Amino acid sequence: MNRREFLALAMGAAGGMMAAVRAASTVRPPNIVLILVDDLGWRDLGCYDGAMFETPHIDGLARDGLRFTQAYANCPVCSPSRAALMTGKSPARSGFTGHITAIGRHRHPEGSRLLPPDDKLYLPLEERTLAETLKDAGYTSASIGKWHLGPEGFWPEDQGFDVNVAGWTHGSPPSYVYPYTDPKKEWNPSIPTLHGGEEGEYLTDRLTNEGISFIESHREHPFFLYLTHYAVHTPLQAPKELIRKYENKLEGHGNTIDPVYAAMVENLDTNVGRVLHTLRRLGLEKDTLVVLASDNGGLLGSSSNAPLREGKGWLYEGGIRTPLILRWPGHIPAATVSEEPVIGCDLFSTLVDVGGGTQPGVSLDGVSLAPLWQGAEHLDREALYWYYPHYQGKAQRPGAAIRKGRYKLIETYDPEEIELYDLEADLSEQHNLAQAMPDTTAALLEDLREYLRRVEAIPPTPNPAYRGE
Repeated sequence: MNRREFLALAMGAAGGMMAAVRAASTVRPPNIVLILVDDLGWRDLGCYDGAMFETPHIDGLARDGLRFTQAYANCPVCSPSRAALMTGKSPARSGFTGHITAIGRHRHPEGSRLLPPDDKLYLPLEERTLAETLKDAGYTSASIGKWHLGPEGFWPEDQGFDVNVAGWTHGSPPSYVYPYTDPKKEWNPSIPTLHGGEEGEYLTDRLTNEGISFIESHREHPFFLYLTHYAVHTPLQAPKELIRKYENKLEGHGNTIDPVYAAMVENLDTNVGRVLHTLRRLGLEKDTLVVLASDNGGLLGSSSNAPLREGKGWLYEGGIRTPLILRWPGHIPAATVSEEPVIGCDLFSTLVDVGGGTQPGVSLDGVSLAPLWQGAEHLDREALYWYYPHYQGKAQRPGAAIRKGRYKLIETYDPEEIELYDLEADLSEQHNLAQAMPDTTAALLEDLREYLRRVEAIPPTPNPAYRGE
């Protein structure tokens, strides 16, 4: 080989290498569709053995992807759970521990032992959100539906989203039926960020229409769609034909499931199916990570969380264990089931990971779930933590909790009580082992309290009006 031939060969090889580098550097990251459902219980889907619910599209999503059996919300109520998802920080770390209420300040019983923390009641603009992090990685993002993370000035468009439809201060819609108003609700008479519509329109259908429109308009570049349905939160309202269907189906099965609620779940499933169909129609199915999650456990009275104990507002499993499904064809093996305990703030790290973003240089409480579909059996994490020092609904039991392995400890602040459960043997949390296993109880309690000290959790304070038992 002469010198000219050698140089030509070398230049050709170098050119090939550069082309490969350029190709690798221009690989498009996946689109991300995060469907967050409000108040959807762990057993309220067919793929989670919810026999009374008809959810074929979500069940199909699970068959095509990864379903978690031990997924948890960050909090037993909505606002703190959503803030944690947006930041990767637990409510205890961020100081956003209670849900935003109509009166602004958290409610507590007159004469209660404690006053709940005077926490932020908004997601500070200084926090780096999921939308802001993905924007830096080249994504266009939309928040469509419920926001519930602060007053005007702290809405999605102020937190990194390019599009905001129907997201604002409050967390429940005045009505699910157009024009989505209820003048009787002075604190929440309308949705000021949802415009237009037509007679007979149903809110879950409308939000899905908006989501599909966003996908169609942004399919040429990476997009992040945060489709955050108000469903299946109260007020319980659904299309009449579906209500009649479940009135007939549930007749004779007791009253643990409200037929209107079941109808809302089926309508939600239909709309998930519409999103999935759109991705297939546009040829985006293999290029899109779809996530379906819930912000807290199911609301008692709407459905039954059995065999889990209690529901929304409680630190028992019924208040925090939720469905979680991820699908990404070609990356996540189909029909995969994971029993690894995971939590909502893991989604921040996961989506930033798959989107090629840069993790914030701050302490986070979530970890990426990607190792679980890349061959790892477990995540590099010892414990999960919850902090809910508020009185809410029927629960009225402020406290904190830790899960480590098979054991879960709950410290209740009012009344003062320690509970220890073996979730492998006692999923329904009926047998308190705190006295029978004092060493385990003491170790978990110290771990929990040390975590709260480390993240500088805002404590409740004694109530001057408390007069004892």
